[in-house]
Amino acid sequence: MKLFYLLCLIYLPLFAQMPGADPVEVTESEGDNSLEDFPTFPPKNLRDEITSLEALNDSIHRREQEKEAIYRRMQEAVDPAQREQLLPELNRLNHEIESLQRRFQSIALKTDISIFEGEPKKEFDLQSELEQLLQPILAEIKKATQDSREREELNQQRDLNYARRQTAGAALEGLQPLMEANINQDLTHRLEDLRELWENRRRDAENQITVLNHQLRQREADETSLIEKTRGIASGFVRSRGLNLTVGVLAFLAVFLSMRGVQWSWMKLRPQPKKGRSFSSRLLTLVWMIFTVVFSFAALLAAFNMVGDWFLLSLTLVFLVGVGWAAMKTLPAFIEQFRMMLNMGAVRENERVVYEGIPWKVNAISFRTELVNPLLNGGVLTLPTRMLVGLLSRIPGSNEEWFPSTIDDWVLLNDGTFGKVDTQTPSFVHIVSPGGSHKVYPTLQYLDLSPTVLTTGFRKEIDFRIDYKYQSMAVTEIPGIMREHVESALTDKLGESLSHLDVLLSEAADSALSFSVIVDCSGQAAVHWPFISSWVQAALVDLCNQQSWEIPFPQLQVHTQN
Repeated sequence: MKLFYLLCLIYLPLFAQMPGADPVEVTESEGDNSLEDFPTFPPKNLRDEITSLEALNDSIHRREQEKEAIYRRMQEAVDPAQREQLLPELNRLNHEIESLQRRFQSIALKTDISIFEGEPKKEFDLQSELEQLLQPILAEIKKATQDSREREELNQQRDLNYARRQTAGAALEGLQPLMEANINQDLTHRLEDLRELWENRRRDAENQITVLNHQLRQREADETSLIEKTRGIASGFVRSRGLNLTVGVLAFLAVFLSMRGVQWSWMKLRPQPKKGRSFSSRLLTLVWMIFTVVFSFAALLAAFNMVGDWFLLSLTLVFLVGVGWAAMKTLPAFIEQFRMMLNMGAVRENERVVYEGIPWKVNAISFRTELVNPLLNGGVLTLPTRMLVGLLSRIPGSNEEWFPSTIDDWVLLNDGTFGKVDTQTPSFVHIVSPGGSHKVYPTLQYLDLSPTVLTTGFRKEIDFRIDYKYQSMAVTEIPGIMREHVESALTDKLGESLSHLDVLLSEAADSALSFSVIVDCSGQAAVHWPFISSWVQAALVDLCNQQSWEIPFPQLQVHTQN
């Protein structure tokens, strides 16, 4: 906080002396907001200014004449219904006269006189308060788009008057044949009044076109280049908004870091229990974090209020209101998240949870949760606690593994891949096959292939067949002879890695006696997994050659019927 007050003492005199740093006063005025009430800029050329004023004066004069004519008709009307019909036309003319007079004064006086046109109405309700909150933001938006909006309004008004002039001209052309016809005097007078009305409307539209064309030319002459505008906006931001924003951010960080520093110091000085944090400790940490966020934003708002920047203050308040509204919509998820932070939710510390198909140990839960898998490279995930909402954790078993394999394990996958695990991460598992080729599996795909780990030991079963003529020796002598010969051959290849070997008569098949050779090896022999079957087959063929045993081959018998 000392840093914040020091910055305020340094920058506040600068704001007082800075050009354009005074707060912008936003006023409200009563009046019409139609397309005709656009801001008018005084022309630089005196002749053009006089021409515009003459055109406006003529339009005002003609509308006043129309207004007097309607007054006379209302006074002459006997039926009240006729007076009621003329009232909307009278109101329209009053509105147009007021609008033209405001435009006339704006050009003649060369200033905005809307401040004298009425007192703002104040309503003490929620809608009014929200409007006041949003008013600085909308004022900035309107200021940024003022030129383009006013130019578009001028174009629309000019197009409207072009259409009015064309319509009035068409009306006068349609009226001309009737005027030239031989008609009675009463009808002639009424048509004369009608022609005068539309002639006035045509001339009024021409006057409006003259004024609007002049204003559009003046706007084009007053426009600055895009580069100059950008430079001016950037310079103004740095001199006012940028400095205010810097003060606010520094105030936010000063409070936030100070309170976080107090929390960190308290956690370091307080002895940590061996069985994990208690409920009271978790609750105090959660409450302190909430206060940290609240006081930090309060410091931000106070800074914007001190420098008088109502735009940034309103923008921050709108942001906080939006965050609060979104929080209300997701209240059940927030409640579950807070329960997790108190270690009372569905996911708890030091338990096992499956996240995205991979088992993890929940190491710590706060606003962010740390998940750990000790058997994976990079097996530490830090993610927002809200991402765990909907998951369940459980106490891990006493000998439960966190991953089916470890680095340097020899594995056999269901797709037939055999190799050594070179790298395993939460994303990919690299398998190096004998010979050096690499194969990369996404971790979830690797788990779906149910890897068989051979490094912990394995069993291999090999079938071998001999002819039925040795049936008398098949149970008593041949298994022992085979075992002794194969064991001798495998010992030369595997050494002490051969832990057990046995030979059994497994099946009396249709055309041969089938023996099963069972080979048990320790994990050191895993690298020889693909070759053990070949070594056993070679040893048994060599034994058959030594003993003159015949190896049968499949026989095809053809039966015929007479």
